[in-house]
Amino acid sequence: MTKNEMPTGARRFGYFLSIVINFGLLYVANNLLNWNINFLTADFSKVLWAINLSFSVTIFTHFIFLFFDRKWFKNLMQALENVFAFISGFVFRQVFPLDVSSSLARLINIGLIILLVIILISILSELISAIKHYQKTNY
Repeated sequence: MTKNEMPTGARRFGYFLSIVINFGLLYVANNLLNWNINFLTADFSKVLWAINLSFSVTIFTHFIFLFFDRKWFKNLMQALENVFAFISGFVFRQVFPLDVSSSLARLINIGLIILLVIILISILSELISAIKHYQKTNY
């Protein structure tokens, strides 16, 4: 089996830290409307489900990594995380719950499109890496 470069203790700490940070981001996302952020519209509640799903999938996969983190499996799960990140970004772009000037909105939309393309490339890259690492462990 292929080994990861970091010691197991360091990887586990990283996964734990990621879980804590994502719980914090989940809390922030769910309270943004309560904090009356002036550029967020009420439509933000329409994208919250996708944001919550993306953070929850990341928390779940990193919890699994605490116990099982073979390279092929990690790549596969990171591809899954990226699928949900894509969904979250896509829904955000479709709803666009921001009250900003039209020129800034145009720039943000271009940025979101670029980000979505990068996420799609990342999904493909992670899947290819998962296959490559899985083949190494079984041959």
